[in-house]
Amino acid sequence: MRTIHRREAGFTLIEMLVVLTLVSILAGIATLTLGDSSKRAYVTSMQSDLRNLQIAQEAYIEQAFAETGSATYANTVSDLKLTLSNGVGIELLGNATGWAARATHERVSGTRCALYRGSISPLPPATDEGEVVCD
Repeated sequence: MRTIHRREAGFTLIEMLVVLTLVSILAGIATLTLGDSSKRAYVTSMQSDLRNLQIAQEAYIEQAFAETGSATYANTVSDLKLTLSNGVGIELLGNATGWAARATHERVSGTRCALYRGSISPLPPATDEGEVVCD
């Protein structure tokens, strides 16, 4: 008499390998998508901080001119009493005729945003006065 073996409930090794391969591919796609989204968010925070700095510079120069009759744009973010987004750093140059600023983020390497106004040499990557440009 022949013995018939019943298949035990469960998965074969091949089935497990196929499932693990599919999960790995999906995880890789999700990681790439989320990584790109967070970089865009960091760049957006740099752009926003530069626009806020532009408004603060205009208020600063108007107040300084009203108080003294002459003024120079601020050279530091602390002079403007501006709070930056977490991780954003701003390099700021100012003189009597204009200002230039460049923002970086500690979590995004190789990407900078810059803005300038007036008669001053722009900091790269700024190209058009009054427009935030990122590289």
